[in-house]
Amino acid sequence: MRWVTREFAATGSDFILSPEQWISLETAAQLPGGVPFDQVVSLVSRQTTPPTGARYVLDTGNARDGVLDLPILGDPTSERTSSKKTVREGDVIVSRLRPYLRQVALIPPGISELLGQQEFYCSTEFLVFRRRDGRDAGGIVAWLLSGPIQKMMSEAATGGHHPRIGPEMLLSACIPEQFLDQDFSLSISRVLSRHVQSLRELAVLLRH
Repeated sequence: MRWVTREFAATGSDFILSPEQWISLETAAQLPGGVPFDQVVSLVSRQTTPPTGARYVLDTGNARDGVLDLPILGDPTSERTSSKKTVREGDVIVSRLRPYLRQVALIPPGISELLGQQEFYCSTEFLVFRRRDGRDAGGIVAWLLSGPIQKMMSEAATGGHHPRIGPEMLLSACIPEQFLDQDFSLSISRVLSRHVQSLRELAVLLRH
């Protein structure tokens, strides 16, 4: 049996008492070298209530394996009035709820012009990461979906029917340099951007 003790202040912003969280923080700190993730990104927490008729309000089901899936038929506006996080193109979103479902996605470059919307809204269950230097974040998606990070996230999730993770574990991990390479990142972003563009084109064809 492993004994784990922590000061109350070390339980994180959500005051998680489960030892799985602390052990995962230790695992994050022991990952192979690279750049501390909190030096690469900032955690975006801004929330607002979407205006009436806001379009493309993203739920956790709209993100999977890096891809942003948008509804292509029906009315894309939302009547929801609860508070949502605001995101913009270039941000990376990862669901803190049931992280083993791999609900990670990039808000791809060019989506604002394509959909005619500068700012998007997403569930507060998403962690939103934004590169501090403004460079492409495609490689961050690949890192979040990599085996070691997925394993760490799955093991850190706590809570019976609604297991969640906190942001501290990811922010304290180191991201290897290859995931920050801009050629690699741009290659991923282009593929993910084409996916959204294809959804848009399919919607036009289906409505013809």
